[in-house]
Amino acid sequence: MASIRTILVPIDGSPPSRAALEHAVALAAESTSTRVDVLHVEAPDEFETGSMTELAPSAREEIRREMDCALAGAEARLGERVTRRTVPGDPLRRIIEIASEGGYELIVMGTHGRVGRLHMLLGSVAEGVVRNAPCPVLTVREPGGEYQSFAERLHERPSLAEQAALHHHT
Repeated sequence: MASIRTILVPIDGSPPSRAALEHAVALAAESTSTRVDVLHVEAPDEFETGSMTELAPSAREEIRREMDCALAGAEARLGERVTRRTVPGDPLRRIIEIASEGGYELIVMGTHGRVGRLHMLLGSVAEGVVRNAPCPVLTVREPGGEYQSFAERLHERPSLAEQAALHHHT
């Protein structure tokens, strides 16, 4: 099997999306030519909150901080093979468009595991991507208490967030 050369990782700053980025980085680290393109879709507030309630500016800033921390760890590990991009719009629609236009070989993304009413209202972006993507999709659930990421198991390394924290303190 040929190695994967291009991975798209949609992130939203949540624990599942940070775990997905860690998985993608671990896969990319197995090759010297695999590129990881990180995508953040800045969605209208109703996608973020599940209602028409406006998302507080401080909440958006916290999301950006979480993404920057995860990205710093990925960039420290893979260097220029990591790119980042932010686009506005409907997350599902934009992820599918960008995956199709970019010719990606794999999408790695987190899933919140929403159930019930919120799932019915919002649907699942991950589920929609799995159904509509032009390439295979690896979904990663939210880490639990004893959760150990693929990267940690494979390489016995600290998570990207831990690596970034170490990098910022030196």
